Formats: sequence, structure tokens, C-alpha cells
Amino acid sequence: MIVQEKKAKDLIQERIFTLSNFISLSRVALVPPFLIYSKEYASNPSFDSFFYPALISVIAVLTDYLDGKIARILNQETVLGRYLDPICDKIVTISALGICVVYFYFPIWILILYSIREFLGLWFGGYLYFKRGLQGKPNYWGKLGVGIVAVSVIWYMSIPILVTIPKLPMFFFHPEWSAYSLLVVLALGVLGYFRRYWTIVFHPEKLVIDPNDQFQKKKYEIIE
Repeated sequence: MIVQEKKAKDLIQERIFTLSNFISLSRVALVPPFLIYSKEYASNPSFDSFFYPALISVIAVLTDYLDGKIARILNQETVLGRYLDPICDKIVTISALGICVVYFYFPIWILILYSIREFLGLWFGGYLYFKRGLQGKPNYWGKLGVGIVAVSVIWYMSIPILVTIPKLPMFFFHPEWSAYSLLVVLALGVLGYFRRYWTIVFHPEKLVIDPNDQFQKKKYEIIE
């Protein structure tokens, strides 16, 4: 493999102001109102006060799906957009889990591990781009992890309401299962990235990139 280092300016040589990028950024704009409504709900739990943070959570999940979908439909896929989407995901998920730590007893040690993994992922993605001229693609475990974060946030936040409903199965009062599931998915995701990128990072001279190899395209692509 021939290493093709990149510079930061290369990221913005393509289109910046696209609909898909706007949708990604709008997800981050949802964080402040989510924090405000979540704090209000935590101080006075009710179905009415739960509505707005739950609605914002659903909208955030939908925008996470729509930005990539729209980029492909409108042919707006860019290198910047592929990095912007996961960055916005990390801001939103860490903020949401942080609220759950402060008000709804989400395990702080899992949030710390999650945050470390996400920041390392950002650093590693930058390393691949700037030092190897490659853009890594998210694996299955990363996408599953974002989904589990959404489920976990809503589950932890709903506990103050669930305790008012009589005769619910005990399963509903143990949101920690979602937190532990997230931990397992994080570990599997890290292992997946190690398997995928070990040779690229430490032994690039041994890697042969075939632009026509569809299996390789699912993992990474050369940035021209």
C-alpha cells in the first residue's frame, strides 16, 4: 500500500453546504433543548414533561438515519460528510448519556468507557485519513451501539413514570441491562476495528488495496 498523507484543507475541497450535512448539524442543535427539557422532567416527572425529551430523542434517531440516506439519494456523499455524521453522533450520545448519569442513575463508569472509545474513534479516523489516505467505514457494532444508546436513554428516563404503573413486570425496572448491552457492543466494536485496521496502521507495506474489491470497499476506501 502506498501511503497518501492528506491535509486538513483536503476535507473542505468538496461541497460543504449540503442538505445531508445540515441534517447532521441539526442533530447537535437538538442537544440544548434536550438538556433543558430533561432537567425539567427530572425535577417534576410526568407523562407531559417526558413528552418533549422523548420526542427530541426520536427526532435525533430519525435524523441519524436520514442524513446518510439523503446523501446517497441526492448524490451528496462527501469525505467531510462522512466524518461529520459520526462526530455529531458522538456529541449527541455523550450528552444524552451524561443527562442520564446526572438525573437517572446511568452508570458513570460506562459513560466514561463509552466516551474514551468514541474519542479514540475520532482520533483513529483522523489518523487513517491524514496518515494513510484512507477513510474508514463504520462497522456493524458501531451502528448497533448508537441504537442501544437511544434505547438506554429512553429506558432510564422512563423509570420515574414506570414506577407509577401498577403490575408491570420487573424487567421494565432494570434499564441496566441496556447499559451492559452497550458495554458488550463497545467491546465487540473495538475488536472489530482492531481486526480491520491493524495491518493498515502498523504494516501498511503489506496491504494491497484493490479499488474493484467490493469487500474492501465495505471496510475503507482510498481518498484521492
